Order: sequence, then structure tokens, then C-alpha cells
Amino acid sequence: MDAFDNDEFARLFYLAPAQAYRVLHRLTSAGALKRLANGRYVFAALGEAPILGQPFFLGTRLVEPSYVSFWSALHYYGWTEQAPRLVFVANTRLSRRRTVEPYAFRLVKIPPKRFFGYTLAREADVEFPMAEPEKAVVDSLYLPGHAGGMEVVSSALGEAVESLDLPRLEAYAAKMGVRSLASRLGYLLERSHVESRELERAGSAAYIPLDPRGPRRGHFNARWKVIDNLPEEG
Repeated sequence: MDAFDNDEFARLFYLAPAQAYRVLHRLTSAGALKRLANGRYVFAALGEAPILGQPFFLGTRLVEPSYVSFWSALHYYGWTEQAPRLVFVANTRLSRRRTVEPYAFRLVKIPPKRFFGYTLAREADVEFPMAEPEKAVVDSLYLPGHAGGMEVVSSALGEAVESLDLPRLEAYAAKMGVRSLASRLGYLLERSHVESRELERAGSAAYIPLDPRGPRRGHFNARWKVIDNLPEEG
């Protein structure tokens, strides 16, 4: 185990809660453990403790199960040069900010039925759950406010499109069960000269703005029922 909470520690060593708390306090004070938010701990005294320099690892240990997604995943895959100041972590339990010095995290709560599509990624000798490329795109379209906004998402998809698995992308979009997401994705793919009949069938029946935070004015696309309200490039 590389991470655990108070209750897990007490069960492992057959300790009463008060005893477990005292032992954990001593180990933390001695530098053997690092206390995260929510009463969770990670080992910190193994060599140079490389995990303490891995924000993706630490973020996914704040709440489990979880995985890195949204803006953090877009940047991880090299689709945007804009690096977020927060590490965005998808999970099914918590929606809040947390800090583990010197890193800041945004825990994003999503419904259990939309918690899928992640894999283990590795940096140095440290592994952590990361959204698959296609799920990173779908999550970012689902909640673009956690991915730098629709302009960042649109630009990132343009960079990513040639490397994505289209059938998987379509399947993940359909599994999310959000018609407006399917329409936005289909419209953006079409702008990159990628056709998707699957997304067209799953799309919205009413017009929806491309940027959900923007005005309901702009170019109306009849096929995708999308109002392109993003600023024109150039």
C-alpha cells in the first residue's frame, strides 16, 4: 500500500482508533509519513521520497478511486501549452479544493455512471490513474469549466484529433449519456474534417451553445444543432 487512511491503518495493525492516531502522529512527525487532506497518508521516508514530487500521484491519493483528467490531462497529453495551476482529479465522492504543499488540487465529483475510461500512467518510478486520451476529451467537453474553458478544449481537440481512436471516442461520448456533449463533439470533429454518424444520432434535438457559458448567438449549425459562440480565430 502506498496510501491509506486512519481506519485502514488501525485495521492493519489491530489498533484502537486512539492508538492508531498516536502512532500516525509520531510517524508523521518523524518524517516517515506525509499527511494528505482527509486524514490520508503516503509513505515519505523511502530514499528521497520521489512520490512527494509527483502531484498527479498525490492528487489521486486524496480520494480513491480517482483519476487525473480535464485540463491536467489535456496538458499531460501535450494538446495544450497552457499548464493549469491546479491538478484536476475526477472522482465520485468529493467536489472541493485541496492543498498538499506546494501543490494545489481540484477534486471534481462526477456521477458513478460517468466514472470510467482511465488507465495507469507512469512518470519516473511512480504510477497514477490517468484519463485515457478519449476520456480526457469527453470529460473536458462534459465540464469545460474544469478544462480551461471551451476555447482551450476546442483547440486541444484540434491538436489531438489525429491521435484519437474514433470508435472509442464515440463510445465514450455515448456512454456519458449527454446529448449536448455528443453534438458539441461532433461539431468540433467536423471542423477538423472528421465525420461521425454515431455522434449525429446521439446529438441534441434542440440548439445548444458550443460554449455553455457564452451567449446564445453566433453561427447556427443545423446538422449538429450547435450555436458556435466562440470568438473567431485571428
